Amino acid sequence: MTDFTIGVTYHGFILERMEFISEINSTVYLFTHELLGTPTLAIKNNDPNKTFCLTFQTIPEDSTGVAHILEHSVLMGSKKYPVHDVFGEINKGGLMTFLNAMTGSDTTWYPFATRNMTEYFNIMDVYCDVTLNPLLDKTTFEQEGWHYHKESPETPVQFQGVVYNEMKGAFSDPIRAIFHHVFAGLMPGSTYAHESGGDPKNIPDLTYEEFISFHKKHYHPSNSLLFFYGDADLDQELAAVQDNYFSKYKQPGNRSEINAGQEINSPVFIEDSYGVQPGSDLTGKTFLAVGSAVGTVLDRKRNTAFQIIANILYNSDASPLKQAILDNGLCKDFGGLFMPTSCFKTFMMTYLVGCDADKRDRFLALYNKTLTRMATEGIEQDLILSELNKYEFSAREELCKTQRGLDLIGKALPALKHGTDPFTALQMEDLFAEIRRLALNDNYFEELIKEYLLDNPSTVVVTLSPDPEKLIVSLRAEQQRLQEYESSLSQEQKERLVARTLELTRLQQTPPDEQTLALLPRLSRKDLDRTPHFPAVQVEHDGNITLLTNTLDTQHIMYMEFGLDCSTLDTDLLPWLDIFATIATELGTGQRDYTRLAKDINIYTGGFSHSFTTYIHKDDRDQLQSVLWFQIKALAGYINEAFDIVKEVFTNLDLENRQRIREIVQREFAWTEHSIQSEGYNLASTRVFSQLSLAGKINECVSGATAYLALKDLATHYDEQEMDFIEILKTLKETVFHSTNMLVSGTGAEQELKVFRPLAKNLSSLLKSPSLEKRTPSFPEQPLNQAFCTSAEVVYNVQGCTLIKDSNAYNGHFEVLKTWLSRDYLWNTVRQKGGAYGCFIQFNHITGNFALVSYRDPQIAQTYQAYDAIGNAVDSLALSPSALEQLIIGTYGSFTPLQSPAALGITARNEYLSGITQEFKLQRIEEIIDT
Repeated sequence: MTDFTIGVTYHGFILERMEFISEINSTVYLFTHELLGTPTLAIKNNDPNKTFCLTFQTIPEDSTGVAHILEHSVLMGSKKYPVHDVFGEINKGGLMTFLNAMTGSDTTWYPFATRNMTEYFNIMDVYCDVTLNPLLDKTTFEQEGWHYHKESPETPVQFQGVVYNEMKGAFSDPIRAIFHHVFAGLMPGSTYAHESGGDPKNIPDLTYEEFISFHKKHYHPSNSLLFFYGDADLDQELAAVQDNYFSKYKQPGNRSEINAGQEINSPVFIEDSYGVQPGSDLTGKTFLAVGSAVGTVLDRKRNTAFQIIANILYNSDASPLKQAILDNGLCKDFGGLFMPTSCFKTFMMTYLVGCDADKRDRFLALYNKTLTRMATEGIEQDLILSELNKYEFSAREELCKTQRGLDLIGKALPALKHGTDPFTALQMEDLFAEIRRLALNDNYFEELIKEYLLDNPSTVVVTLSPDPEKLIVSLRAEQQRLQEYESSLSQEQKERLVARTLELTRLQQTPPDEQTLALLPRLSRKDLDRTPHFPAVQVEHDGNITLLTNTLDTQHIMYMEFGLDCSTLDTDLLPWLDIFATIATELGTGQRDYTRLAKDINIYTGGFSHSFTTYIHKDDRDQLQSVLWFQIKALAGYINEAFDIVKEVFTNLDLENRQRIREIVQREFAWTEHSIQSEGYNLASTRVFSQLSLAGKINECVSGATAYLALKDLATHYDEQEMDFIEILKTLKETVFHSTNMLVSGTGAEQELKVFRPLAKNLSSLLKSPSLEKRTPSFPEQPLNQAFCTSAEVVYNVQGCTLIKDSNAYNGHFEVLKTWLSRDYLWNTVRQKGGAYGCFIQFNHITGNFALVSYRDPQIAQTYQAYDAIGNAVDSLALSPSALEQLIIGTYGSFTPLQSPAALGITARNEYLSGITQEFKLQRIEEIIDT
């Protein structure tokens, strides 16, 4: 182990500073490359989940998305690794716990993490080579960015490209449009006025030559930041980068400069629209937002304060601003956030969802009036305390994050990028203590609100109205552009375009040869542990309650889950179960109204939420158990207080506040409708699985299209249906909150579990325990083939079946085949060839149900043709021994994921309830390795 000394050069890197930071239990080293000037930060500790990250300052000068397209393209082959799809190949056969690349507004990241030391240095070499020495051939530019696509003389020309289609999906999201307008409005003429991801209207303006030039300008070590994290040898890390890459550069390059833009001296008002389906009711569909610049990433104390102020204003149900907006009936939902690190300037943004454009001035007047009252009269101490405690809890929970390295790199990166102190950025305790003192004693938050949200000319107001013609106009403009292009071509040029399209398709379908693939550094089966450890729950039965506990180090946090048996509910109540549970956690009790409950949840806990699961036993597919889980988490000193909150909700839920119930219904409908646009595959896949099993029908009824349509009808006709809905809530309150067949699960250290166990066992005496008979719900038949229309310009295609009808026929060999189907077949046919942003498989080995899913997909028929061709593809599959070995390794990695303590506890709980034992999992591991 090397002893490092400040001022000494190690493999070309001069050590500028080193310090042990107790808060993160790590020694942090700051280096600068002596020739190239690359700032390099190493965070060293005993975490086996080693993390590497190389970033480049990629400054957009327009909205063609060149930085985003490059992020995709460098991963498509390099000088040392001339494999057509390096990213796809290493993703097939690795143990990585994280593997990705991300384009920000001024920076592109290339991070990965793995617990395997050999793989760590292997992929470090791959990432350095693909970023610094990429091939960037024109085929890659056309596939990942954009190209004119014409498959035959008869078919019209289309735009195609992975990023092009990804951004079409992204631009269907009105929230994204609001962000863009706030960025551009607050920072005119800046780096951030451009869309770094690419605007679909502008992406086809990018030329191949500009693409190549952008890489030459920005992808140089002098324009990069370098990060190491974890338990790898630091001397070896520095040597690997220097000897193989940085030493090849004989002179420094230029560092790209961020343009912060102009200051605005008076509020800016921006009006725009977003697309909705023709014929839609436009009432209550407008988004309103107000954003104010409050500083820069260099203002660390102020930024931390504004993160807490944002929670006070936007997230707490006790927020005076939230109450004022909702009580005045201005919108269906209200929210906001503080943006601390996405660009050089920081800003606060308040937004209204489900509003009308003519309410803008009323909103602004109420916004200013309420903030003025908060600034002059003061914010309630309990509200400040609740959000301070919530923030502190989140900081504690970060110590248990799965990708802790990536999280710490994210904290340090803005400081390193802008030339401030990364060591300070990694420390929070002293700063937070100062903010807590100032906030509770010196009106610190009130002064910040007055100075930066009220008396601030650097403010933008955005109105985003629904437009049923926008999608049509956009498509017509695209078609006109394509027609004009095609009309400009001679017959010979059209023939060449068809030939080029077919050639691109052929290249996409051509598998890499074994000799080229062998250049990629690989693990082997010998690197796999045949007996990995899987945590198992400890089970106790106490009266009606089954207590499941997991003894794990959770940094003095206790994770508690309370499972209520819903197997006896009438079918017609199932669509209302999710909204009932949401209301239950937010409405209040006989002892605490909803604002008091909201404050106490934040004072004493890290959050109170719910989820729904239908468990199927692996030995009997007809053995179902539907469970509504309520989850709460608390620091060790507040376990009793957290339990009291759950107890009150279960025993004394107050359903009298009808205005509050209305607000929650309207908010949940607005966000569910929004999520269908951006995450539509969830609705489609739950609908598919509902055709395949009773469990699928139950889950779809609770959280799929059936529940959404019921909520939509209620929200649209709330006045007429209010009393019936209140009766449904009362019925659910009576039928859900009981201790019969109750499950209680806890994850924490033994010290916390000693406090939790007696509380959990006592819960049975506080609830009624009726004798209940399980029911087999019946559901109406649905068409096998269905389509749901949205206003998005891309689609989500899902197809499913019961693939393994006999559960005894399932084994680990199929998991390897599934890896090939997902990471090879679908990746190549649906993403690479078809242009979809993503594609994956959903599979439940207990039911044998299987679904193919595409994400932000420009195709429909072509994707379903690819789905239908899977049988033939499997029949003709011939894998080389090395290709099979990589699939085995990738499958093993998926089967042994890195999880946080909380996630480990939930996994162990769910496996127990499904009858999955240690022996079962180890047998699957053996089968995977021996495939």
